Amino acid sequence: MFTMDFNCEDLPQHGVVLVPPSSPDYDPLLADILRRGDHLPGGPPIPESMRAQFSEQHRDISAILLNRSPNSIAAIQQAWTFQERTGRTYTRFVRVGSNPAVLLPFGIPENLQKLYGYWHVILPGSKRYLNANGEQLGDNSDVRPPAPDEIWTGGVVGGRGGAGRNRGAMDKVTLTLDGVFFTDGGFAGPNRRSLWEEIVYAAEAHIRVANMARRGHERGRAAEEIIAEIETITGPATPLSGHPRIHRPPSGFSDPEVYRQSALEKIAWQIGRVRMSQGDARTVDVVMGWFDAYVPNFHKLDR
Repeated sequence: MFTMDFNCEDLPQHGVVLVPPSSPDYDPLLADILRRGDHLPGGPPIPESMRAQFSEQHRDISAILLNRSPNSIAAIQQAWTFQERTGRTYTRFVRVGSNPAVLLPFGIPENLQKLYGYWHVILPGSKRYLNANGEQLGDNSDVRPPAPDEIWTGGVVGGRGGAGRNRGAMDKVTLTLDGVFFTDGGFAGPNRRSLWEEIVYAAEAHIRVANMARRGHERGRAAEEIIAEIETITGPATPLSGHPRIHRPPSGFSDPEVYRQSALEKIAWQIGRVRMSQGDARTVDVVMGWFDAYVPNFHKLDR
């Protein structure tokens, strides 16, 4: 009988460990996650159709992630590499169950930052079930319940990862933690998908634009003049519906200017949305507020 080879490449030196189905620890850890369910009282409501579910058929291509670091995990980039028996090999990158707003809190009210600091991170000691379809199960209740000011009061959120794909018979599957950001700004991983660049240059771009707004305000310039100056680096702040169609650099492409420009394009969309609903003066106030946002000290950890 043919057996698929499943491998995990984790970051134990930084306290982030993957437990494969072959480990005797897998079943007890999974049972605890499933026992707790996927909706803790006090958490964000997730529509039934969008809830991630455990399926026995995905067991062989799944793992339990353990956070043994002293810091919470704010973002994870997974790389799933599939090698079919035909010899075809391809990699799927997955980012789910984490929110960069914890690392990029620009324009996020303080009460929401408190919520995100519980619901959008993996606390030290907590665990998550991951599978190759991008689904994630588990929450921080295995460490502690939410505090009173961490009870979710917002609207419905989505919780499911990407849909499954048709794959041929597998010879080998490897799950790699390509990038892990901790809430203190520490980063670990091979970074093939450039998670480091996306986050760091987005922070840099927000602070740069906030500085422009603040300088213009201090000089007594009109709000529309300040926005026009910002547009010289971001492009037009055109009000758009939906989400911005931002050019994403190819995997592994690390030219800083490409990521800076991508971040500035997204800021143009953000400014356009605020401008459309609240006007120029309020938009400048919002952008100036970005300068006071707490941004962690981003740094790469030793391998």
